[in-house]
Amino acid sequence: MNRSIFALLLAAAATNAQADEWKYTVGADVSSGEYGSTSETEITALPFSMTWSPSDKWSFKASVPWISIEGDGSVVAGGDGGFVVGRGNGNGNGGNQGVEETVERSSESGLGDIWLTSTYSLEPLAANSIYVDLSAKLKMPTGDEAKGLGTGEVDYSLQMEAFAPMGKWMPFVTVARKFKGDMPETELNDVWYTSVGSAYQLSGNTSFGASLDYQQATTAESDPTNEIFSYVSHKITPRLTGMLYGYVGLADGGPDNGFGVQFSYRPGAN
Repeated sequence: MNRSIFALLLAAAATNAQADEWKYTVGADVSSGEYGSTSETEITALPFSMTWSPSDKWSFKASVPWISIEGDGSVVAGGDGGFVVGRGNGNGNGGNQGVEETVERSSESGLGDIWLTSTYSLEPLAANSIYVDLSAKLKMPTGDEAKGLGTGEVDYSLQMEAFAPMGKWMPFVTVARKFKGDMPETELNDVWYTSVGSAYQLSGNTSFGASLDYQQATTAESDPTNEIFSYVSHKITPRLTGMLYGYVGLADGGPDNGFGVQFSYRPGAN
């Protein structure tokens, strides 16, 4: 998923990136919510990613999650957060307003979509006080659309991240344009995504941060997503870093709440 956790990780690593470096990341993310409908959907994702930085300017990442989704089938795991398709947003669009329905629930699991990301870091701006990363992302539709593990279509996005170290603080902003392939019976919107927040270096090994994330509605029947995200990260060893995070939804288009954990291993770190 494309949460601000990745912007924070990139920002934290920008000052100590090494050429020809590999990083391996595993984690777990659990979320639940009604997504604007009348039935709750629960999604568990176990992501794995590999990142290679051949220089201090370029990095390339491949990631794929194992996904378990339980709900009424109105939410598809899109790789960057679930989104509603088909049943409407609970306010009369795509459903029978004021009429209770017996909703059949199901549980599916399997491999999600593969995401490929390339990132280029520009030369520092404003007397080496502002850093900018430009990223291009491509989604390979490996998630089974019949199980709600993906849309079955190719997506891509263009993203810019800017951050400015200020002592122990590191404010950042992320802006992305996501281009989504239409499903056979559902037209998906191309959407804007933005995130604003800051990280804080509590000590040499521990940092925490928070952000406000917003994304436009993915379908005509769904709502935008708006979340508050927070995390704490600790360098367990020079090569191993752990992170705990949580988020709360402020709009009907996303989950009501969620939490997760990630571990990153850099075998070449000293």
